[in-house]
Amino acid sequence: MANAAGFNNGDIFLYALYRRGGAGKYVDVEDVFAEMWELAPSRFRWRRHGYPNYKILAKSIVDISQRGDGELLLGEGYARQLSAEGVQWVKARLKRFERLGADVGAGVSQRRPSQRVVVGLEKSPLVVAFLDGREIDLGRNDVALLLRCAPDAPRSVWQERLATLRSAATDAGRPDLLRFLDHLPQARPEWFGGNG
Repeated sequence: MANAAGFNNGDIFLYALYRRGGAGKYVDVEDVFAEMWELAPSRFRWRRHGYPNYKILAKSIVDISQRGDGELLLGEGYARQLSAEGVQWVKARLKRFERLGADVGAGVSQRRPSQRVVVGLEKSPLVVAFLDGREIDLGRNDVALLLRCAPDAPRSVWQERLATLRSAATDAGRPDLLRFLDHLPQARPEWFGGNG
């Protein structure tokens, strides 16, 4: 197994979340913990027995927010995903991380789960028109459909769904889609919690 030295537990959580497809979708923390165990079992085991130590694994999430990197994660409770900033943070360190996971498998799959989200965005008539430079009419129902939420959903749901799409677009390296996604709350701040 590659040496986990040089990584703190929060770093390994972020990388494990990325490996489990946590860019553009929520992943159960138990799946992330299982990935962490595979990456560095000696670090995440009981002192005297070869079992995963849930307390050490769970504390890695707390470590991320305590060190001021809480903006790298979205979600609470049993599911997390990387924010757009979190995807950038992991990708900037990916070569180092992949040495950690060299013995676990072939590293991160070239086909990322976030690609399905990106393909859906690319096909949206709103996105196509925006990227073609055409004037777009942002109807509440159309944007809600794009975000996969109800038109009357709370602003927090709209914000969370937008953050998920931003995470997927960042993972895919699609600044064009990020421009569109950034345009939504600028054009309709009243839907996303801005001043409107």
